[in-house]
Amino acid sequence: MRIFLSQLVALSGGTVPVGSDPHLAVSGLLALLLDLFLFQILLATQVNPIFCQIGSFFAATLGYYGLAGRKVFTTFVRSSGTSPWRLYGRFAMVFLLVLLLRSAIFSMVIENWQWAAGAAIMSAALISAALLFVGAVLFVFSRPDAGDVHRTRWRVTTVVIVAYVLLLKIVFLGMINVIPEEAYYWNYAQHLDIGYLDHPPMVAWLIWLSTSLFGDSEFSVRLPAVLALIIAAIFMFRLTVNLCDRAAAFRCVLLLVVLPIYFGVGFFITPDAPLYAAWAGCLYFLERALVADNRRAWWGVGLCIGLGMLAKYTVALLGLGTLTFVLIDRHSRRWLLRPQPFLAAIVGAMLFSPVLFWNMQNGWASFAFQGPSRWSGARDFSLHLIFASVLLVLTPVGLLAVGKMFLPDRVVGITGSHHAYGQRKQRLWLLSFTVLPLAVFVIHSLFSDSKLHWTGPVLLAAIPMVAADMVPHIGEVTAPLTRLIRRSWLPTIVVLLLTYGGMFYYFSIGLPGAPMSAKRAFGAWRLLGDRVGQIESALENETGREPIIVGMDKYMISSETSFYDLTDRDGARNTGGPHFFGGRSLMWEFWLPCSKALGRNFIMVDFDRKKLADPSLAQYFERMGDVAKETLKKDGQVVGYFHWRIGYGYRSSDGKLSTAR
Repeated sequence: MRIFLSQLVALSGGTVPVGSDPHLAVSGLLALLLDLFLFQILLATQVNPIFCQIGSFFAATLGYYGLAGRKVFTTFVRSSGTSPWRLYGRFAMVFLLVLLLRSAIFSMVIENWQWAAGAAIMSAALISAALLFVGAVLFVFSRPDAGDVHRTRWRVTTVVIVAYVLLLKIVFLGMINVIPEEAYYWNYAQHLDIGYLDHPPMVAWLIWLSTSLFGDSEFSVRLPAVLALIIAAIFMFRLTVNLCDRAAAFRCVLLLVVLPIYFGVGFFITPDAPLYAAWAGCLYFLERALVADNRRAWWGVGLCIGLGMLAKYTVALLGLGTLTFVLIDRHSRRWLLRPQPFLAAIVGAMLFSPVLFWNMQNGWASFAFQGPSRWSGARDFSLHLIFASVLLVLTPVGLLAVGKMFLPDRVVGITGSHHAYGQRKQRLWLLSFTVLPLAVFVIHSLFSDSKLHWTGPVLLAAIPMVAADMVPHIGEVTAPLTRLIRRSWLPTIVVLLLTYGGMFYYFSIGLPGAPMSAKRAFGAWRLLGDRVGQIESALENETGREPIIVGMDKYMISSETSFYDLTDRDGARNTGGPHFFGGRSLMWEFWLPCSKALGRNFIMVDFDRKKLADPSLAQYFERMGDVAKETLKKDGQVVGYFHWRIGYGYRSSDGKLSTAR
């Protein structure tokens, strides 16, 4: 094992001796004992356990530096010529990353698993000590070598960072309240169907399967998103191997794990999670069909297109990219005279047929919602949102990396000829499967509103090329722009990881002096749902009949209160929206139409008191109560407010049975 670790350190560019100096091991053990001892001392002073473990870890790290680290730091500075402050900066970044994960693990085992503080600090301390050592070896004390060592270092870096991110996600999956979109799609699964107004059914089917196996919880709701990203990463790895090489494939997975939109899609469950998996699979099979001339790959194309259409209609843009590639590439035009592409289209249509059937039964509502209504709404110029979306997907460094692929060689240096795919087809691939689908969103943004997450799947086709260009090639001549981009990648990745860990920590555990609002996406929704459930129980005991919870916004409050109905877990059947008063509330109009609410009592909930105090609401009830305000607190800290009001005996505005949906 010692020999293996030493070789791994050498290949990754590290210089710290592994197992050759017993003083290092003894110092590490003493630091671990110091960590555990100081935690118990601080805990005895009645300090919050979270702050106790932070203080003990900081002190133990300083202790280790005093016992052994100073020697290692000094030796490395002398041998490598690295600035001491640069070395300390690297170590500080590693320390913060480990601290965030350590704190999350500590909080999870105490709050979710109900462990005692002593057992929790033992697990957190052991894991953090191991992570701190790995981080120091691979990232702090690393040589600035190029060539094969540089390429291997990226492979090791990828494995370590991917493992870190997966562990971070697994820890936080069950610690952060489901966001309103997730709660809304959970309601999809409670009303299982083959189609819905605003999305195809794949996300509902995945949530239903996961929660049926593991129960209703934040973890089980989000688990399909993590698995979908893993599937997407596998396809993207294989695609990059075919387009470029195996080393680039590792870096492609790294980018897929850390770039903002892909990180989010691989954590929060939305229709985008299965869409990205299907999109990546389709890109892989299209490359096998169009470039490798593999006829059987068309079956994979049809399968992925069909599954993608069950996730989100956006996948149809790949048809535009495929047609463009086939028409431009002379070698690929022969597929227009072969049956395989048309058979693939038939396979996709067959898989998509349940959604067609649902739309036939419901007046083509979903197609109208996602199609004409998107283009015929209020005119709103939103090109800036498309640009912001691309920045969100790629980061400024990634945007520069993609943009330079279209610049002349004299501007960016000699690139492209090193790819097995060839420079011409590389650019044709980018044009067909990235630029043209993106152009659809650009045109749409000139007339209508746009969403920040729309461009995420479209830019998947560019990731392999970006990954291939992250390291220099043998004999390559590069311009300053290329060197700047390559030097910027690792700092960008570190900043992203710190941002993700910090945000997760804030939204799940909280930070001193930084209150969270229940109105926001990551706020105290569980507290709100629990309190509304208590109000519901009190009203049911008073009247002898189950009331209906009505979120007065479009879908957010209704979705969250139904998911966090912790009292009797029947929120999905007794929740509605503003459609009861002539507004819109998406699928709630289908699940609980006005006609089924006649005579029921309502508990109306909103963050804006004015909505509940609106005099026009009186026409819908026999009588109404006063508007009340609730304060939400977590650990004694105010995290939000909401207002509620009871309406007794719902009726339509004219006093008759409503026939509206």
